[in-house]
Amino acid sequence: MSGIEKIRTNRIGINRRPARISQLMPGIRSASPSDATEIVRVVNAAFEVERPMRARGERTSLENIQELMQHDTFFVAEQDAEIVGAVFARISGTTGYFGMLSVAQELRGVGLGRRLRETAEQFCKQRGCTEMTLTTGAFRTELIPYYEHAGYRIVRIEPGPAAWGFAKAFEVVHMAKPL
Repeated sequence: MSGIEKIRTNRIGINRRPARISQLMPGIRSASPSDATEIVRVVNAAFEVERPMRARGERTSLENIQELMQHDTFFVAEQDAEIVGAVFARISGTTGYFGMLSVAQELRGVGLGRRLRETAEQFCKQRGCTEMTLTTGAFRTELIPYYEHAGYRIVRIEPGPAAWGFAKAFEVVHMAKPL
């Protein structure tokens, strides 16, 4: 039984003696350039919900991830030699930013997204950031309360840039929290 199957089994209560989730959770590490293809896969799968809004369909591309990796940082969650989650982190002065928070469908709801987000936050804080930011589409209404629960507050809402490749007009929600 793979680690993913163990977590899935534990979550639905089939095991008589459930394993502790923390023992089954994927490890998180800094991504390397060789991870770029798998990061594209996990990000695009996680952002599939946005496909109807996108003109191009996919959230990201191999070229985009490789370009971001030249100056910024990705963290990946890995289980059984498979990347099952990712998050992007960028530092600008004393402000950190995270984006592309992605978790494989079968591992959603077990705290992996929280751990990836916290890894990005800690990375930025350790490098002198005093604030962490993120952006999300206003149409992703399920995400706003999730981030508010994590301490983020809406700081502004503005029209989404055409360069983001959306087929329909949308608003970008900017959120921030002190670190």
